[in-house]
Amino acid sequence: MNRIPLLTGLLPHNTLFWGQEGGQEQIAIYVPPRLWRTIAYERHYRLPMPGMVFLGQERQYTVFAVKQKPKTTETPLYHLPAPNVDGDGRICLGQAPFPTAGRDTIYDALKLFMEGSRFNHDNSRQRCVSFPDNTLDLWAKLDGQKRFPPEELVPARKQLKQLLG
Repeated sequence: MNRIPLLTGLLPHNTLFWGQEGGQEQIAIYVPPRLWRTIAYERHYRLPMPGMVFLGQERQYTVFAVKQKPKTTETPLYHLPAPNVDGDGRICLGQAPFPTAGRDTIYDALKLFMEGSRFNHDNSRQRCVSFPDNTLDLWAKLDGQKRFPPEELVPARKQLKQLLG
């Protein structure tokens, strides 16, 4: 068994982990804090967002916020302050043409989620401290700001190791 070769090839920048089972890839990347151009209903935003862990497997994607780049599997996860993500971090794909997750597509899926999706009020509760009833109110407050305030993050009561399989 120890003679079966397993080579990943080049992995995308900031890959946290990668695996393959039955021909299906699972990959998670760290996304540093940055500004994103997002849309909710007809309003366009330029939002600072916290660092993220973005995970894909098949056509299912999961996202959580983090306060710093994960260095251990005990890294605490936080709810991403964005609507259209359920309490377990699963992204509602809606009608967006998300690709099958893999090394070559993970950044395309991330960009589609953050900048190609039209967000709405679905799953927008309990995603930030200041506006627990509607995360889009936080978006309105942060529109045009440069940094996301980490004190707004709501613990997801999960650690990175719980995403590993």
